[in-house]
Amino acid sequence: MNVKRTRNKFEERTRQHLKRKKINFDYEVSKIPYTITGNYNPDFTVFNGDGSIWYLECKGHFRNADKRKLVNVKRCNSGIDIRILFYRRVEQNIRWAEKHGFLWAIETIPTEWLTC
Repeated sequence: MNVKRTRNKFEERTRQHLKRKKINFDYEVSKIPYTITGNYNPDFTVFNGDGSIWYLECKGHFRNADKRKLVNVKRCNSGIDIRILFYRRVEQNIRWAEKHGFLWAIETIPTEWLTC
């Protein structure tokens, strides 16, 4: 039985109820994958001279929902080139981008991204 702390009073009340009834249970240990379908609209589609394209996402506030969406878009579209232009330097966002294989820059598009 997992004794991890519950997130709110309602869950705690439910946990206590199960415990009193001597029911075998765990709390938040299962992970069940799911897919939500949708469409991703990148901020910019950049066309290279060689016919290839890449996408530019401009991010000020980089919310968890945005991170999940970008990872899922990349996972569902192998070989897609999404680059992130951050409004300001936030180390946590940079680490995330590098971990998930996204090219990134701060505030201005790097010249090397534009020469193709």
